[in-house]
Amino acid sequence: MNGDKVDSNMNSIPAVSLFRGIYNRVAKRLGVDPSYVSRVARGERKSTVVEKALAEEVRVIRDHLNNHNSNHNNNHAPADQKRKSKIKSRPGEPLEA
Repeated sequence: MNGDKVDSNMNSIPAVSLFRGIYNRVAKRLGVDPSYVSRVARGERKSTVVEKALAEEVRVIRDHLNNHNSNHNNNHAPADQKRKSKIKSRPGEPLEA
């Protein structure tokens, strides 16, 4: 049952899906057309308000990704801590580094 195996390429899908619809979300928030937001993002049009809204939306996504990675990484002790925790001295024997 190969369908049960996790594909390493699947790790990037959630991040990509967070960016999907960014122009629509910004356009809806500002009451403008998504194509206008797209043109501002490409540099074809100039709008400080749209640029700030896009930057804020990207910041929110980045924060979400950073928090997700931090939460995931906190579940695992660093390799050097794992090694140290396994080393035990015998009574009367000093630990060697």
